[in-house]
Amino acid sequence: MQASAPNLPAMTRISTPGNLFAPSRRPALALAAAVCLAVSACGYPGAGRAAPSATGAVASGASAAPVPAGLEPFYSQTVSWAPCEDDDGFQCATVSVPLDYKDPAGRTISLALKKLPASGTSPIGSLFVNPGGPGGSGIDLVSQGAQAFSADLRAHYDIIGFDPRGVGASTPLTCLSPEEIKQVAQDPAGTQDAPAAKEAEAPEEEFAQAALDSGRQAAEPCERHTPVPGLIDHMDTGSVARDLDVLRGLVGEERLTYLGTSYGTYLGARYAELFPDKVGRMVLDSAQDPAVDNARLRIDQAAALERTLRAYVEHCQKGDACPLSGGVEAGTAQLRDLFDRADAAPLPTSTQGVTIDGATARNAVGQTMYDETLWDRLTSALTAAIKDGDGTELAALSAPATEEGQDPEAAASKQAAQAANGPAINAVDCLDYPVRGDQAQWDAQAAQTRKVAPTLGEGLSYPDAFCQGWGHHSDHEPAAVRAQGAAPILVVGVTGDPATPYEWAQSLASQLESGHLLTVRGNGHGAYMRMGSCVSSAVDAYLLRGELPEPGATCQARYETPAEQSSSSPAGEPDSAGTQS
Repeated sequence: MQASAPNLPAMTRISTPGNLFAPSRRPALALAAAVCLAVSACGYPGAGRAAPSATGAVASGASAAPVPAGLEPFYSQTVSWAPCEDDDGFQCATVSVPLDYKDPAGRTISLALKKLPASGTSPIGSLFVNPGGPGGSGIDLVSQGAQAFSADLRAHYDIIGFDPRGVGASTPLTCLSPEEIKQVAQDPAGTQDAPAAKEAEAPEEEFAQAALDSGRQAAEPCERHTPVPGLIDHMDTGSVARDLDVLRGLVGEERLTYLGTSYGTYLGARYAELFPDKVGRMVLDSAQDPAVDNARLRIDQAAALERTLRAYVEHCQKGDACPLSGGVEAGTAQLRDLFDRADAAPLPTSTQGVTIDGATARNAVGQTMYDETLWDRLTSALTAAIKDGDGTELAALSAPATEEGQDPEAAASKQAAQAANGPAINAVDCLDYPVRGDQAQWDAQAAQTRKVAPTLGEGLSYPDAFCQGWGHHSDHEPAAVRAQGAAPILVVGVTGDPATPYEWAQSLASQLESGHLLTVRGNGHGAYMRMGSCVSSAVDAYLLRGELPEPGATCQARYETPAEQSSSSPAGEPDSAGTQS
């Protein structure tokens, strides 16, 4: 029996807007990154416990904190903020950092920043944000403005996002030729096969070798097309955390105020471990456990994804129009049957030349697990696919999202750039996790993944084999993060999170010497401004006034618009949480 070789392995640490699984009509060897979107919450219980003061004010400009030896030129450079060319009300800048922090006198790379200046008359500092990924764009996150941040945060903080090294407008990892990028821009709907996207078919017993080959094939064009030699070897999270400290210093902050989601929590935790004395108010939303290795990470994620899928099937079957009959077990079996049938005979769509195979159907279903507000749309799409053999609605769910009112040409250009940069997630993962095991162990881990996630776990197997083939590794070992001496760190965990299981948030909060856990009961990934005023008020209370939730505080997920969440923010004036900028 022939089967598709596993899609590898980009779905590790996930967060904000984008696409989760490889959302393409063309089967890809590595999963595309990242999603977030909405869940919600309720009135916040137990605010009011003030945290110890996290920061002290210093003058705008260079930070008063000690500068690591050899890095003085980077911490003392001038940040020339200027109006962004494409976005009124925002300011943009570019700074330089070392390619290799072990050789600060060597080659440099650039980081692109975007700032939403505080709208109020008394700003209290700078808030750095990261949407996750790895490979998520902080610039894109800041561009969302009121959709991503409450009115109170926007009034009192300069909110700053940056594209991490290798990503987007920063010095990029480039994995397509100019001709291939042009092709993607001309074909944003995915009606033609991308030159680098060849589907590998292999017997099941050869999946490990297929994964290894996929890693090698994915890395080679990145090595060939990236303009800065060696960038692929220096995209690890430790380097990004050091970049973040340079940025903290350049905006004049003595301590870092930070909001990270999904992989952004891993970045925040690594920063806290490296620079505990420079941690200000830090919120880690939908947390990753830094102590788990790559294989365990994928197994945990697969199990969480399948649990959320089962919650969806139960939700669907409570309605009047669910195409999945019987109980939850029968419903998930019917989904697997749909995927198998679509692989054998892809579903037609209303777009000429576009069909939906099993991998894309699976991607569409998996992607909607991140946002419970999409579940009714998924039910409609599955009804059309199962009863009418029509994949049009599934195609819409799996397609890359475009910004409302965005020019089609600009959207196509942005998609092309993202396609060229897509394997950034592989570069980060393969540097952050050492390769462990051999083929027998990889096969056993894959069997465990199939056991815990028979419906949606296919793309989460063989991460170590893939990274072995990728060929760019580091000596970093996963380990618990203590961050001794750091200011209080608020960790937010969602009980039905399909990407970063709730157990990870519990683990991280307990690892951190100053960790505090806020539990959100619901389904979805990413809590702040997605899960209602309970969560948003709790996060704002800490970032603005240093007030932590009471131990054991819990929010119930609710679905509110960003405006509704902002209007429910707690009253009270912020204190001086950060340095003036």
